[in-house]
Amino acid sequence: MNITERIRRTAEADPGRTAFVFKNETLSYGQLWHRSGVIAKWIAESGITPGQPIPVYGHKNGWMPVCFLACTRSGHAYVPMDTCMSLGRIRDIAAAVGSRMILSAENDRSEAGKHGLADHSVSEVLESLRADYDILDPEKMEIVLNFAEGIRQKGGNYCIDPGQENRAEDVQYIIFTSGSTGKPKGVQITRRNLEAYLDFSEGLIEPGGHHVFLNQAPFHFDLSVMDTWTGLATGSAVACVDHGMIEELNELMAFLNRAQITDWVSTPSFAELCLGCPEFRQELLPDLRTFLFCGEALGKQTAGRLKERFPRTRVINTYGPTETTVCVTAVEITEEMIRSENLLPVGYPKKETGIYAADSSGRRLAAGERGEIVITGDTVSAGYFRDPERTMKRFFRTESSQGIAQRAFRTGDLGYVDEQGMVYMMGRMDSQIKMKGYRIELGDIEANLQKLEGVSGAAVFPQVKDGQIRSLAACVLQSREEDQSYARRKWIRRTLGSMLPSYMVPRKILFFDSFPMTSNGKLDRRKLEAMI
Repeated sequence: MNITERIRRTAEADPGRTAFVFKNETLSYGQLWHRSGVIAKWIAESGITPGQPIPVYGHKNGWMPVCFLACTRSGHAYVPMDTCMSLGRIRDIAAAVGSRMILSAENDRSEAGKHGLADHSVSEVLESLRADYDILDPEKMEIVLNFAEGIRQKGGNYCIDPGQENRAEDVQYIIFTSGSTGKPKGVQITRRNLEAYLDFSEGLIEPGGHHVFLNQAPFHFDLSVMDTWTGLATGSAVACVDHGMIEELNELMAFLNRAQITDWVSTPSFAELCLGCPEFRQELLPDLRTFLFCGEALGKQTAGRLKERFPRTRVINTYGPTETTVCVTAVEITEEMIRSENLLPVGYPKKETGIYAADSSGRRLAAGERGEIVITGDTVSAGYFRDPERTMKRFFRTESSQGIAQRAFRTGDLGYVDEQGMVYMMGRMDSQIKMKGYRIELGDIEANLQKLEGVSGAAVFPQVKDGQIRSLAACVLQSREEDQSYARRKWIRRTLGSMLPSYMVPRKILFFDSFPMTSNGKLDRRKLEAMI
């Protein structure tokens, strides 16, 4: 697959077809292709170093995908930065990238930063960046487009030439994730990685018909690649939810209904948020065919409630770190899986991908044994941007069963692969604590809590006193109608005690009808811990 060529074919065959739907605008394939070609031409003539990654700043509006594709078509990786990021993080990413140019989908009059998810306004960000970078904002992009139109009217053509786009081995995008040193680390995904992933992700949706993908995640979170690029690869529409809608659930429900979503892509936490609305059911989204989940663990209670409210819709669970291009496993969740005693599986590996659990020395473990999940194959990243030391710690080369060299990634995730090749996840390796001489996996406790009736989510935290972990506290997510009495707490502890050793049973149980979320739609563990 050549993803750029696919978009071109759709744009030329049906230029009026909707590519993106935002709160206040839509973008057609024809507009996406034309505008990105003009901006790509401007980039190519700007004198920027060939192959230099380019930061793209903004939120959910039509300029974001235009800028992404403009970078791709001019032979550059794009680096998404969202308005919800702190100013310090934005400056750290821009400095790490080292580009003298930043494309901004926002300008000084933008409303994107008004929802309180950042410590700054858009104008403050641009004011800070202009001292060090050349910024092409919407006002300047309109000038470039008008210039191109003037040339067209004179019989000329101001558009990037074919053949200047990223090659298969070139980096398509760089997503910066949090690093243990406090400085973000840039995950490089090549065009080959992306296209290998798209060969897989296309198979997760039902074939044929018109598709409208939900885009919940901000563009700097790699979950957005699933809806954005799978949508573009299949000639579908992508309906983008912004921060403001998430804060106003009535507005969100109206937008989902109006957009006629067919394929839902989100974190489980976002779906759980929506389940708090009684109208969130099949009648609201009659065309919905598939739920696609990634980014965090899908709980059995959440899956069960979704299948109850959306009886005609499949629920697909997936797994994969940013470093392996969105996700590398998938499985349809059945009623039988939900009724079982085990954790929900995250699926079978995609074609050309190998997954196994390893011990601390890197030795491959037998089926069913728990260890660090290692992923090999054609979607494993090229490594961290300009960071060979961290790249060497997590990435390595191995051989497939056919003797072919492959890239491999140590995920830091705890899990196992059963005899049938199904993958199960138990949480992060670094969530292990030591209390009263016992080694305890917090993720293990959380997974067992989510098996309990009425519990749709859980997070467990160590309670520290005088520098030592003295006990555990569990935050339990359940509906407001669910019992929150002392008897309920006692039942949870007693039932959990029948599933786990007594030293793993939390002393404190706190009830919540909603958990705080990060801007990516994941559970905000730091904020939740501060609440207890």
